Amino acid sequence: MKNIYGFLNCMVLAATLSCGMSSCTSDKIEAPTEAGLPLIADYEDNIVITVDQETNNVTFSFTGKGAMPVWIIDGKQYSTLQSFTKYYRKAGDYSIEVKVSNYNGVSDGSVVKTFHIDKTIMNGFGGFVYDSDFNMWKTAAVNEPTFYYAPGWTQIGDPSYTAIEGGFTVSLTEATSEQWQAQMFINTDMATVSSSNYDFSVIISSTTDHPGVTVKLTDPNDAESYYFAERVSLTANEPLCYWKSDMQGKDISNLQLVLDFGGNQASTDITVESIVLKDHANDDGTVVPEVDDTPEPAWVDVDSEDNMWNSANFTASFYYAPGWAQIDNPEMQTNGNEYSLSFPEATSEQWQNQVIFTTEALALDPEQEYDFKVVLNSTNEIASATVKLAQTDNDDLFLFQKNAQLLAGEDVVVKAINVPGVDITKAKLVFDFGGNPASTDVVIKDIILQTHRE
Repeated sequence: MKNIYGFLNCMVLAATLSCGMSSCTSDKIEAPTEAGLPLIADYEDNIVITVDQETNNVTFSFTGKGAMPVWIIDGKQYSTLQSFTKYYRKAGDYSIEVKVSNYNGVSDGSVVKTFHIDKTIMNGFGGFVYDSDFNMWKTAAVNEPTFYYAPGWTQIGDPSYTAIEGGFTVSLTEATSEQWQAQMFINTDMATVSSSNYDFSVIISSTTDHPGVTVKLTDPNDAESYYFAERVSLTANEPLCYWKSDMQGKDISNLQLVLDFGGNQASTDITVESIVLKDHANDDGTVVPEVDDTPEPAWVDVDSEDNMWNSANFTASFYYAPGWAQIDNPEMQTNGNEYSLSFPEATSEQWQNQVIFTTEALALDPEQEYDFKVVLNSTNEIASATVKLAQTDNDDLFLFQKNAQLLAGEDVVVKAINVPGVDITKAKLVFDFGGNPASTDVVIKDIILQTHRE
């Protein structure tokens, strides 16, 4: 702070000397004084917040004269720019605290401005179109939800909830430990018939990590008549879309949506939104992702002797070349079966960011079939990461080559199942993160290579 004020005093002296040598305008710079802190009340109308509800970009602008804004988010100074834009993925109410500063210092007081984001925008598939005329949920009579909230199987008072467009936000104050200890029942007048097929989607997010929220669409009068009953794990503050397409219809006159939050941590808020149920024959323009229907093999444990990668010794090397000009290798840290890498510079094309694990003697049998699995996690989205298991001295001889979109902060599992073997005598495992943004960290973990197991 002393350096800043010293610089300002030099500016004042320079301005004074300039006025002594030539005429000056009426504008002048005043030196700092002990008093004269700016009053936030004088500038409240100069704080402008503009929300683009199509992109979820929020622009914060300050139009005041003679002062500088101090933007504070989550209790920490975020920016002092006159204007900046910030992206909010999740629907909800948000706030920003603002102070102002001048030569005399920062205002004692502050003002808190609030704004609202209408819809959650997903990094990946976001489900079917909620606002479509085909969405049966949007026009249905949806009853107030009821609950069974029983930590330790001892029922307590219902959790509080708030109705939002297309769903609800539920506040779970007490932790539960098992499935079905935090059930929410939503009855409707929606009817389906066995002669039609149906699509469903819902976006779910939690303020804490959750091991598995159960989603069930059912007949409330017949527990054995339901469309699905599955659990989905949630990462804190990362919306997830659960969806089904082209489901064979059932004759149900009053569908019930059941959600179970059993296993939640204490003080957890869960949002269920953008619920869609529609006749599959009605096209709302949604293009659903491709689904891999390959049956899962019986995976061995990562630390198992049957995991061929677990016993393979390898050496890591790199080709890190933004714009095809190679730079210093990225930093890599190893922790058991987990490898953490930091990529400070952006790359723009495939193969510009290769991480190569070259084994000493890992060989494959062309008469055998193999399964492979690895988990990747990136702090930034990478449109197409590559995973390839190949012969060390021949890139054209490989067991598989897979591409996967990495979503920011999400575990992505890359698999190759029941792949016919090739005659590899010394294998290398190649990862390519070409197209990564600057300041991207990537984790490679839980690599499994096994002979195929039914």
